[in-house]
Amino acid sequence: MPVLKSRGDSIEPLLFRKYPALKGHIAWQSLGNFPTLVRKLEKLGKEIGHQNIWIKQDGKSSDAYGGNKVRKLEFILAGALRLKRKAIITFGGIGTNHGLATAIHGKRLGLKTLLVLVDQPVTTHVQENLLLFRHFGAELCRAHNTLGAGLRTVGYFLTRPGLHFVPAGGSSPLGALGFVNAAFELKNQIEAGQLPEPKYIFVALGSKGTLAGLTVGCKLAGLQSTVIGVRVAYYWLANEKNTAKLANNVISLMRRHDKAVPDVSFSEKDIHVVHDFFGEGYGFATHQGKEALELLNRTEKIELDLTYTAKAFAALLDFIKRHKELSNTPVLFWHTYNSVDLTPIVKQDHDYTKLPRSFYDVFQTNLISYL
Repeated sequence: MPVLKSRGDSIEPLLFRKYPALKGHIAWQSLGNFPTLVRKLEKLGKEIGHQNIWIKQDGKSSDAYGGNKVRKLEFILAGALRLKRKAIITFGGIGTNHGLATAIHGKRLGLKTLLVLVDQPVTTHVQENLLLFRHFGAELCRAHNTLGAGLRTVGYFLTRPGLHFVPAGGSSPLGALGFVNAAFELKNQIEAGQLPEPKYIFVALGSKGTLAGLTVGCKLAGLQSTVIGVRVAYYWLANEKNTAKLANNVISLMRRHDKAVPDVSFSEKDIHVVHDFFGEGYGFATHQGKEALELLNRTEKIELDLTYTAKAFAALLDFIKRHKELSNTPVLFWHTYNSVDLTPIVKQDHDYTKLPRSFYDVFQTNLISYL
């Protein structure tokens, strides 16, 4: 298995230290820079009158491509390598961050990535990611909708032996282990005095792996924080019932290999979801999200994206505004958007005609201002 250098003081997942029997059964490959930094949003706090808002900067989780997918891929891609797979297949929107992260980090490990993509609103970000998919060697298939994606995926498995399937968003029980581990990382930072224990943790809820993993992790780590997922995907996918099911599957996976893992279970009432900030649909910007993006960028020079993190941060701001009784209760925003600037690559390699012809219509109007 390739060994990549990584910064940070964690030689192996904290999860393996807590439950050593997992190490012999669950593959893991270092891909990121952990622990990620935490800091207080002081300027923002002064402006909105709440002096205890913190951020966990998973956007800086890797120098190659950051965000929340890195933690999941450390387990998922290692699992593919252990099975001696050469190629992986996953799906998402035509601008999927998960797909880009998988292509980039898969390439680092010598894995070919096949992306089956469904339509979403065309934005600058979508056009950039499509160009980056090709640059990093991903094979692209446009399926237009989820039914088409399912049929195309079945077809690939019938015709290409040895493909390794990765669920959308990397949100399998194996991938969610990355965020169980992240909760132990957060606990270490709290115990080291880097931040107070948050009363609430806000995170974007898309494919469920981040919320499920953090919910399980906080329980196992003994943190009293309430993890709140802000739904940014369609309800049939991102809801309390499905997230609880994934959380229980994570526990089952862990206990299969280490009986020292507590036999805990989660129901819908244990999963906290805010549904009011989804807007018109997946990938559609909202007025609240745009305001939240502008506010955080102006006060703290931190970038959000309109599909995921801006909606999640808008929900955090609204929560604080509506709950005056919080006073200065510690609130943590888990920032999941990649902060690595890939615009130099787009500037150098932006010929969309190198993409499959089925994607040409996405570039009927160039939305990338720096081209």
